[in-house]
Amino acid sequence: MTAIPAEELAHRMTAALLERGVPEEHAGYVVDGLIEASLRGVDTHGVRLFRTYLDELDGGRSRARPEMRWDERPGAAAARGLDAGHALGLVAGRVAAAEAVRLAREFGVGAVSVRNSNHFGPASCYTLEMARQGAIGFAFTNSDALVAPFNGLAPLFGTNPLSMAVHGEGDDLFCADLATSQVSYSRVKAHRERGAPLAPGWAVTADGRDAAAEGDPEVAALQPLGGHKGQCLGMAVEILCALLAGMPFDHELTHLYIEPFDEPRRVAHLFLALDLAAFGETAAFRARLSALLARVRAQPAVPGERVVAPGDLESETAAARRAAGIPLTDSESAWFDSLGRDGRDGMLG
Repeated sequence: MTAIPAEELAHRMTAALLERGVPEEHAGYVVDGLIEASLRGVDTHGVRLFRTYLDELDGGRSRARPEMRWDERPGAAAARGLDAGHALGLVAGRVAAAEAVRLAREFGVGAVSVRNSNHFGPASCYTLEMARQGAIGFAFTNSDALVAPFNGLAPLFGTNPLSMAVHGEGDDLFCADLATSQVSYSRVKAHRERGAPLAPGWAVTADGRDAAAEGDPEVAALQPLGGHKGQCLGMAVEILCALLAGMPFDHELTHLYIEPFDEPRRVAHLFLALDLAAFGETAAFRARLSALLARVRAQPAVPGERVVAPGDLESETAAARRAAGIPLTDSESAWFDSLGRDGRDGMLG
């Protein structure tokens, strides 16, 4: 493993995007989102995704300069729809999340449905930004089918993540970001690449065996989070995203990592912002949230462990990695080195 300073990675990533015609503001959205995820230890949705996003730009799946259009919806004052024009998901997501916050400041609640987008990276990068703007932020996205329904064998639902974030007093923070599968596919992929065994309950084989049970069997589908409850959550996200935006079902989407990269994927998202001031005294809310977080952290723990609140471990990891750098495998580090000063990928041509 090699630790690379975040600033160095950001410079190389920005150069690669600008060289491909991505506007500077949009490049900032992509780089900031992926760097923040890696700093917070969400490595599966951090800078490791950047190579795939370049493949999408180079192949035409994502548009470097998308024509994004807002829907006009009479009577829906606090809700808007965004046709992302096949933008990079991190671009579509940041534009939509910002509009959700703007609507929330005006109406108390803001909701933005997004269609014709792509993989939007870490869901928490949007909710954290909404939280920094004084809102409770929610983000949802559907994704390609990798997860079997409860007791099923074949993939039907995406990992369909959801996130919620809000600030307490000072730097205190609640940030939940989770897939509705037992584990994300990116994590399974990373384990396979490192030759690490899968954990029990992560995935199932075509004949119904646990994929971690013996050897290295072929994974047929990921398992839903918490059995039938995860299926419920995954379907809820699909309804909020694909159905609300009129986009394909999870099982109709092409897969993120599979070529060709020349066809739009038509992924859908939903962003929801609640303006704290519209619901009561903001300072009192933040004080009570911090009190709740403190009480959770103070709970007795099993021997050798501690109780944490959602987002605590990520915040601690971010502090450490800002100082030490973002850890990359030797192959990942070599690939970023290959980007060169002009941002072109020397390994892919």
